[in-house]
Amino acid sequence: MPKKKRKKKEKERVLSCDECSDCCLYMAIEVDTPTCKKDYSDFMWYLYHKDISVFIDHDRSWNLEIRNVCDALDDSGLCKVYDDRPVICRKYEHDTCTTHSKGEYFVEKFDTVEQLKKYLDKKGIDYKFKRMPK
Repeated sequence: MPKKKRKKKEKERVLSCDECSDCCLYMAIEVDTPTCKKDYSDFMWYLYHKDISVFIDHDRSWNLEIRNVCDALDDSGLCKVYDDRPVICRKYEHDTCTTHSKGEYFVEKFDTVEQLKKYLDKKGIDYKFKRMPK
């Protein structure tokens, strides 16, 4: 009887933050899920600003991504306060790491107002206000 070939187990990745600072190059802040025209208008306002994105994560939560480098990084990109870093840094999990995790960290991501409008149109969501009279 021929031997069955064993499937190779995928090597478990051991993740190290020792030489990585990707999570220190931006902040992602969960925000309330938009429910009305004013909320969608607020998201458009966010997106009109430089280095801002909005994304919907795998839990369907809406998030504001602010690309802004942490001041605690040294010239080589390593954390100068690593031993005394804030709790939020200590709790950062590898499975949500934008560098080392599998797949994208978002289900939908909007870098421009046009991308958000296209998404809302596709979903049939009315976000438009009537024009203000002159």
